[in-house]
Amino acid sequence: MRKIITIVIVLIGSITAIAQKNKIYTSLQEALDNQELVYKLDLSHSKLTKLPKEITQFQQLQYLNLEGNEIHTLSDDLGNLKNLRTLNLKQNKLVDLPESFCALKNIEVLLLSENQIKILPDSFGNLENLGWLFLKNNQIKVLPDSFGKLTRLKKLDVKHNQLTELPNTFSNLSNLQELLLQGNQLSRLPDTFGNLKKIEAINLSNNQIDELPDSFGDLKNLEWLICKENKLDDIPESFGNLSKLKLLYLNSNKISGLPKTLQKLTSLKDFNISGNKLSKSEKEKSKQLLPNCAINFENSYYSLQKALLNKKNVDILYLSENELTELPESIGELKNLQQLYLISNQLKKLPKSLEKLKKLETLSLSFNNISELPESINKLKSLKQFHLDNNKLSSLPESIKDIKNLEALHLSGNNLSDAEKEKIKKLLPDCLISF
Repeated sequence: MRKIITIVIVLIGSITAIAQKNKIYTSLQEALDNQELVYKLDLSHSKLTKLPKEITQFQQLQYLNLEGNEIHTLSDDLGNLKNLRTLNLKQNKLVDLPESFCALKNIEVLLLSENQIKILPDSFGNLENLGWLFLKNNQIKVLPDSFGKLTRLKKLDVKHNQLTELPNTFSNLSNLQELLLQGNQLSRLPDTFGNLKKIEAINLSNNQIDELPDSFGDLKNLEWLICKENKLDDIPESFGNLSKLKLLYLNSNKISGLPKTLQKLTSLKDFNISGNKLSKSEKEKSKQLLPNCAINFENSYYSLQKALLNKKNVDILYLSENELTELPESIGELKNLQQLYLISNQLKKLPKSLEKLKKLETLSLSFNNISELPESINKLKSLKQFHLDNNKLSSLPESIKDIKNLEALHLSGNNLSDAEKEKIKKLLPDCLISF
């Protein structure tokens, strides 16, 4: 009987200990009252301007969340939290980190995104157990040479910084699986980049990269690569060795030809090569090289400014959810535009130059504040799909009847009377209309 009682007591003690480890303290005072029992502390969005000195008293602390405060600097004492595994400092006002920060050798997850960090400590590589590192939306221009010592790193998010190059030691990150580098100022990658043998996903978009190293073909586990909006002239022959590649986005570069080795990419299912310099024959060639892959040649843009710089080559323009109050007359310069998406903006009217888009087949204006259409809308002779749902229309111009190719017209969520609806049906007898 005593043995059973002892077992029960031990079990209760174990359960209590586990429950204590899982408890997240959200009050500093409550935590201070239970110092030896504090494993998790969440002081996020607490309007802190500096790190409370008392935090270093929690020697058992494994999880610390300080997200969304106004912390400018970190004290050297932070490095004394030897058991810390997860540290969240995103959305603060940090400019740099003290060298003592790198004494957190047991840290596994580190979130430093959305600060104002310009430089990392030289000893940053001492965080040898780091597995997940988030540094996006800072002002970092260079990574220290010691960065290559983070050999347990699996995910690195350093997008939207000011990096111009990666250290040669970067290729030592032998366990890296996901790398997000978009929105920097990189012009090249280290020649040894191919040493990242375990990497599965890479995003290099919106940089200044003009060539990829031949070693890229050594990334045998790579499944998706996004390298759009760079300055690539060609693709290395070694790309044919990327046998696991499923998604490849190289849109908006300067590529004029594709290597024959791409035919070996039998796993590739989604390939975007739009916005490049491929001739019609090269496009046909790529279809033959990759017969089982969905290839997008259409030149898609998400910025009107960039579209106007390439006005002759713009097929699709996405300007949805941009808080646009008006559409500039310059839109009419996109003579070859076939699809225009302006969903969820604040447009009240359409520019006269819209009538110049003779090749426009799809026009989506859903969820705006448009109260009337111009009579000249009938000049969009190629229009097939017209989305006007959820606006403020009370009528349509009679000239809409002249758009003979119109197949579908979406008008739900407007102020159309029953009489107006009947009138529209008579104007467009062969068009599928939804009210």
